[in-house]
Amino acid sequence: MSDDAGSNDDFPSSKLDRSKIFAKTGLKVGANYARYLKDRVTNRSGDKTAQKQALNTKNAEDIYAELTKLRGTALKLAQSMSMDTGVLPDEFMDVMAQAQYKVPPMNQALVRKRIRDGLGRFPEMLFDSFQGEAMAAASIGQVHRATLPDGRDVAVKVQYPNIRNTIESDLKVARPLIGRLVKGPYLDDYFEEIRSMLMQETDYENEADNIDFFAEQYDYEDVVTPRAVHEYTSETVLTMTYVAGDHMNEFLAREPGQERRNHFGQLLWDFVHDQIASNYCTLHADAHPGNFLFRDDGRLGVIDFGCVKRFPQEFRNDMIRLWNARIHDDEAAIEDLLHKLDILHGDMNAATRTRVKSFFERFGKLIVQPYRSDTFDFGDDAFFNELKECFQEGSKLRETSGSHHFIFINKVLVGLFGIMNQLKPKLNTVQSRTALHESVQELPTG
Repeated sequence: MSDDAGSNDDFPSSKLDRSKIFAKTGLKVGANYARYLKDRVTNRSGDKTAQKQALNTKNAEDIYAELTKLRGTALKLAQSMSMDTGVLPDEFMDVMAQAQYKVPPMNQALVRKRIRDGLGRFPEMLFDSFQGEAMAAASIGQVHRATLPDGRDVAVKVQYPNIRNTIESDLKVARPLIGRLVKGPYLDDYFEEIRSMLMQETDYENEADNIDFFAEQYDYEDVVTPRAVHEYTSETVLTMTYVAGDHMNEFLAREPGQERRNHFGQLLWDFVHDQIASNYCTLHADAHPGNFLFRDDGRLGVIDFGCVKRFPQEFRNDMIRLWNARIHDDEAAIEDLLHKLDILHGDMNAATRTRVKSFFERFGKLIVQPYRSDTFDFGDDAFFNELKECFQEGSKLRETSGSHHFIFINKVLVGLFGIMNQLKPKLNTVQSRTALHESVQELPTG
């Protein structure tokens, strides 16, 4: 097999080829729905709930199968689907959650070529050892174990071919589809925010710099982050020290006790809040369970620093102020900050304004519940049921609302609460509440 084998056939990059796959996906979903309707007519006594669940599962499986061919932007959307509790049926989330773990990898010949193109030499000439079989494959690239000549164990992330070239075409296909469902003045800003972040995620030299930042600022005694190896890194190949640990699905499969769940839940909760409370305005914005490792030594591993959001200072300050206003039920301050953050704006008609304000009132009160007492039980099903209903209510809003910087704030919130829903820890929230409160006190007035 030549080094070029499979270089393009498995990775459609042209707008035409990718549009065909999008269209094929739509046809499959349409066919599934037609069969579902036919079954309801011919089997009127059947279990309607089971029939709908079967339809949802089949649609999710077909969509996932096609998106794995596209990878890149399309598969990133699938990962987001797996996190957005309440926006999609549970059957979709169960299937789409595979997007972090079970993407078909590149063949080994193509991996060798990608490393040679990125670093100038084939892996056997660069590394003391290199495992040709990927240890993990996701939306933008796949990861291989290796050993450096100096003996360090490393993880080598290799980007799929043509990923950067597909970002623009995928977003152009998605833009009119989303535009039919969502209206408002900020939609173009949202798409530009997504495009910008995807371009950053496909620049592995940028990710190496992110790794350096988090290693310096947040590598605590109980939190482990990798170290970038810059001399073995390029725009399409990233080498970093290897961090061992179980992903959350593996951790939960071992049926850990409540104390162990509490321990890791606390580490993750405090890690996120340390970032929000700091003045660096920088946030690890991909709070997907696949990006956290639960280690036997009790430390939390944090990986994948491609999606790191840097906020303008004023936006970050207003977010902290809004949290404080919610905690103190300061309605006047809340109203003012909803306008400053463009959640409420002058282009809204009266009915839309009422709907948006009502939603954010409910959502805000839910989000600050964990801070109203010194401890909070994330095993409380009533809390998550109400949160899910709130997300479902939010998914029905058809008006863009809020600064485009909220895209990644929301991603972290949904991801963090989703992980807590699965871990079900009982947390002490004094440290996080105090850190946020002190941040408010340090903000300039006026």
